[in-house]
Amino acid sequence: MMFSSGGAVTLNVTSRFMSACVCVRKASSVYEIKASSRKEHDGFGDCEWFDPVQAEKCAREALSEVAEKSRCGKKRVYIGVPGEFSAVVNRDVSVRLDRERKVVDADIEYLIEKGKNFDTDGYTIINSSPVSFSLDASDKQYFDVRGMKACRVAATVSYLLCENSFAEMFTNAARKVGFADVRFVALPWAESIALFEREARSTPVLVADIGYLSSFAAVGVGFGLEDLASFSVGRGHIAAEIYEKLGVPYDLAERALELVDLNLAYSPTDILVADGGTHAVHAADVAETVRGVLRELAEFVSSVAESNNYPLRSTVYLTGDGITSLRGADKFLSEQIGRNVEICAPKLAGFNKPADSSEAALIIVAEQLRAESFGHQIKRAISGGKL
Repeated sequence: MMFSSGGAVTLNVTSRFMSACVCVRKASSVYEIKASSRKEHDGFGDCEWFDPVQAEKCAREALSEVAEKSRCGKKRVYIGVPGEFSAVVNRDVSVRLDRERKVVDADIEYLIEKGKNFDTDGYTIINSSPVSFSLDASDKQYFDVRGMKACRVAATVSYLLCENSFAEMFTNAARKVGFADVRFVALPWAESIALFEREARSTPVLVADIGYLSSFAAVGVGFGLEDLASFSVGRGHIAAEIYEKLGVPYDLAERALELVDLNLAYSPTDILVADGGTHAVHAADVAETVRGVLRELAEFVSSVAESNNYPLRSTVYLTGDGITSLRGADKFLSEQIGRNVEICAPKLAGFNKPADSSEAALIIVAEQLRAESFGHQIKRAISGGKL
């Protein structure tokens, strides 16, 4: 594979940070980060920005800084769309070929275009990719059918959508900085592809990314998504619950959240953290408060698993910057969900922690889309997020 000499510019949008990056792919799993910038903002909930002016300003500043540092030329930028502003629609489409012959790229492109005829209702299609294919009358499912002989090709295609106001806000922000070509990547889709090997995605994979103020659960299979759901609860809400219920300062609540261990059985007198004077935070109270919010998250993930008939024997993969560092959270969620829960992280140098999942996934997918080579299997079967 040839690796391009330029760099992919990305803006990863989460419920806490705007993280811009310019990276160059040097080898299969090696990326050189030429510039990066992170700006904290007030966040969002239920698809509403708490301070949209501030959020757009943070996006512009982050992009401007990496453009200046890297001298990237401000041509194209890939913006990661959080689960809360994303949606997925799956469509079954088919085409009868003119004769029995080998399936070519143009046939796959036709199927993807054919399935786009639906009402997006306040959203815009930003990415599209096949979940699976079948040939003729066979029920056998394939990831890729190019080069195989058939008279009829059928596919299930995932269409990833972005909420229009999000697209408008970040298109304006990027263009004010000078980027002429603004493209969008649905982060749940990117994570479902970038965090798991192709073999793992031959059957459905459920990934739950718990963030600071917003979380999502997505079921990925093949190169697409079967389902996506978001939930405006995250680590910040846990700290807020400690702050409100225990009557301690917010910074002390966050410190208590860093120290609590759900694997331990605390006594009523155990002090987790204190400020040396007015406030002392009891460990048992913190643990119970944390478990209360985790039960909400468990119900959310369980509903996604059950609505998709996700097998009980299959693992739920936990990632994100919300609770993966919280000791005992994965075990507690596993007990509540009734399924094995495993923490997963990207395998990318410099971005190899669960908190890095969305940024690493965006970098990987953006660079592959930019190089017009999304793996060897579906070279031209994925649209590149252009509005």
